[in-house]
Amino acid sequence: MRQEHAVAGMFAAGILVGGLLMELVHAQAPQYQTKQVLQSDLNNLPGQEIIVFSSTWQPGFRLPLHMHPNGHEITYVVDGEQTFEIEGVGTKIVKAGEAIYTPPNTPHFGRNATDKVSKTIVIRVKDKDKPVTVEIKK
Repeated sequence: MRQEHAVAGMFAAGILVGGLLMELVHAQAPQYQTKQVLQSDLNNLPGQEIIVFSSTWQPGFRLPLHMHPNGHEITYVVDGEQTFEIEGVGTKIVKAGEAIYTPPNTPHFGRNATDKVSKTIVIRVKDKDKPVTVEIKK
């Protein structure tokens, strides 16, 4: 009987430790991960380039207010949903399978207002000599 109690205790301890480790791993996951997957000159548009990023957003993550100097941005939500605040447009919720366009020089930010991870593909067409992003302090 003692051996059964010991085994049950070890099993319960294993579940507890495993759960704590999973919480620790989740707590240490970066809030936002982005990876550039393409950068190329647009030969038919001198001085222009295209950049494509894939991004993973943890629940609750919010980008700072920013703009893209002379840069067009298209965001396609692959998984989950994103909430965007775009000056002159307002608040837009974009769900998996949908996209949103942000015009050049337009202050905006995105956030994952859900309790699930979301993933996006972002396409930017911009002047090669301009930065990708400029943060806006208000």
